[in-house]
Amino acid sequence: MIRGYVYRIKPSHTQIELIHKTFGCVRKMSNTLLFERETIYEMFHEYPELLNAHQYLTPSRIKQDYEYMYEVDSQALTTAWLHLKNAYTNFFKGHNNPPQYKSRHNPIQTYTTHTINNNIRIEGKNIKLPKLGFVKIKLHRVLPANCSIKAATVKQEAGKYYVSLRIEYEETKKEVQDVQRLIGLDYSLKSLYVDNEYNKADYPMYYKESLKKLAKEQKRLSRRIRGSNRYSLQKLVVSKIHQKLKNQRKDFLHKASRYLVNNYEVICIEDLDLKEMKKTKHFRKSITDTSFGTFTRYLEYKTKDKGKTLVKIPKYYPSTKTCSKCGKINEVKLSQRTYECSCGANLDRDHNAAKNIAGKGLEEYYKKEYGTDSLTWSSCAH
Repeated sequence: MIRGYVYRIKPSHTQIELIHKTFGCVRKMSNTLLFERETIYEMFHEYPELLNAHQYLTPSRIKQDYEYMYEVDSQALTTAWLHLKNAYTNFFKGHNNPPQYKSRHNPIQTYTTHTINNNIRIEGKNIKLPKLGFVKIKLHRVLPANCSIKAATVKQEAGKYYVSLRIEYEETKKEVQDVQRLIGLDYSLKSLYVDNEYNKADYPMYYKESLKKLAKEQKRLSRRIRGSNRYSLQKLVVSKIHQKLKNQRKDFLHKASRYLVNNYEVICIEDLDLKEMKKTKHFRKSITDTSFGTFTRYLEYKTKDKGKTLVKIPKYYPSTKTCSKCGKINEVKLSQRTYECSCGANLDRDHNAAKNIAGKGLEEYYKKEYGTDSLTWSSCAH
């Protein structure tokens, strides 16, 4: 099992200076290689044989031209070279967009280094990093037992420093638990989700609540002269607001997903096309604020760790239009918040959709686990 753990670090002034030197050298390495590749491609793109025969620069060759690169971690420079090489390979395969030049004005700066001879390790309240030595770390959660650290990514964001550890450990096989409790979640723009028991997540909508404060600080930023000290300080203020919003959102989503995983054996959600939904201008801010895609990712890995099941209902399943009592499909307008059916059903439309998702999810679960088609929607709905 490969997993990532992120911790806050508090480097000294000397270590901060070396971290920023590493950021600059990694950026220089990436931009130099990108410029070379663009130049060679422009010269020889009509001559495939010459293009394929060209020997591109290596990190050791570039370090000979820029001797100050010897001061920083060599693994960080080699990783930047590998990242650019992979980015170009994926671009020519049509998987990604072309690589872009890195800027020193980017509010988030990172570099990645790999473990060699146990040079990345945690000892007490400190972490050992190449070239930096021991750095103070806020170890808010312990790493899994018998794990090995494969790589570390140092990041600066909003004036704070973090380290992301990529670890590898042996996964303990968890027994699949019996389905004692099942829940269906219907996505809600106002509260993140509504379940089939008519409980709401009551998401606080952090972004919308901070719009006035954010607009005020961004207005101040627009009045500053770009490149001045006051501009840099105000840009840091805006970055801290965005970072606080991100941390608040992640904290809420982690707690909500952990509660569901701890209390239910099977969790059923819709497989939504959020990119398509964001094209509607009236929903764009709410969809971005609730981050249902991130919430889904949290549920995926947490259910896997606990040996539980996350069932994704097909995106075109008519959960909102289907009656949870009789199974009849009725047309429902977006403005209609109450679902009514000729069978006498009269309930909230989100609650109705959540009950349908729970029923369909249980049907899909039994089909996957036991390979039976005898279970139908009518036997699962209640």
